Amino acid sequence: MSKRIPVHLVVGFLGAGKTSLLLDQLRQRQDKERCAVLVNDFGEARIDATLLGGRVAIQEIAGGCVCCTAPADLVPALDVLLQDPKLDRIFIEATGLARPSDILDTLSRSTLKERIFLAPVVAVLDPRRLVGMAPPLVLEQMDASDVLVCNWNDSTDMHAQEAVQAHAQGHFPPWLAVVESTKGGVPTDLFDLRRKGPSIRMRQTTPSTQGYAAASQTWSPDTIFDLKALKELFEKSGAERIKGLFHTDLGWTVLQRAGGTVSACASGLRSVSAVDVIVKGGEEQGKVLLQAIDDARYHADPHSIGQLTLSDGKGYSAALNRWSLATLPGQVPEVSTLVPKRQGTGVFLSEIVNLLHPGPQAEVMLVASDGMVSGPTAVSELGRAVLVYLLDGGELPANKGGPFRIFVPEGEGACANVKGLARIELVEK
Repeated sequence: MSKRIPVHLVVGFLGAGKTSLLLDQLRQRQDKERCAVLVNDFGEARIDATLLGGRVAIQEIAGGCVCCTAPADLVPALDVLLQDPKLDRIFIEATGLARPSDILDTLSRSTLKERIFLAPVVAVLDPRRLVGMAPPLVLEQMDASDVLVCNWNDSTDMHAQEAVQAHAQGHFPPWLAVVESTKGGVPTDLFDLRRKGPSIRMRQTTPSTQGYAAASQTWSPDTIFDLKALKELFEKSGAERIKGLFHTDLGWTVLQRAGGTVSACASGLRSVSAVDVIVKGGEEQGKVLLQAIDDARYHADPHSIGQLTLSDGKGYSAALNRWSLATLPGQVPEVSTLVPKRQGTGVFLSEIVNLLHPGPQAEVMLVASDGMVSGPTAVSELGRAVLVYLLDGGELPANKGGPFRIFVPEGEGACANVKGLARIELVEK
């Protein structure tokens, strides 16, 4: 079996110092490893590619963001780099406007997953961005990373340092490392850190804990949990404290219980599902709770295969098949008229969502059968996104993204790259 190549996603907001970090890494590795870089320039200037050129094999995706207008180019570009049998490592330098979670989802579902593995995601941060109102995309890039590199250390003041510390305290699971840097210089071994695989850890009760026991467990990122079941379990558990990150049927979610209250929020991290619990009564209670969490896995309804489930998030759900989809208004007899080089019969996604009677501020999440979930998208921004349900008069096959797949005309509508669509979930704000 051929070796699997580590792929590092390097993200960071505009001007954070991603290119400086990559140039330093390539310099340190030039006599030790054969590296390649996939550069995603948002504009057409190709400045980053010019800086890196001559040192290493380069593939470019110019003119758009790999998580948005150019996702279809990502996998083919990587495939070109992987043709080199002596290759040891690939770096992806995403544009400063990229959403890491979308890129990671594309890679994890691609045909390359048997030839690559996703190494730690490295976020390069200018800590000064955290002072005051931080750009939401900066926080999203930090949230999705395994390693945080705080660049511009020579220009960072106390307020910026305190802001980084505050974010580090609330990040779960904790970053594998948080390092300071000037001009992007960091040790090479930072890129080889790995989160532990599936494991269970019980911590002994001591007198100082006053009868409380702590327990932790991790799962493979391929394990998918039932978010509704987890929420119900957390509410009924009676645990003093629970903090977990789970790959659920509604996406990657940080789920917590504190002071008897359960809260949930989306997460960009993709490397591991993990939970920390604190219970009163000793280790046995901790083991029971961990087992209950492990049992709350998602099991697709076998009767739902070939059906698209609609849910309003309040208890109402309905199922559509390809015949009922064909009765809706907004039919697209041939999707290639909107999305060149694509084939199939579809219907505008907005017409399907209208069956749920969305409010003016409503958002939707698109859920695939393998657990991949698009970020919340305003119904008003769906544009001319098309759900394709037929190919040559028959069911859209799985190897082409079926039985239901979303295509979005370039420059329009929702940002989505969803194959194997299984559910549309309405979220009222």
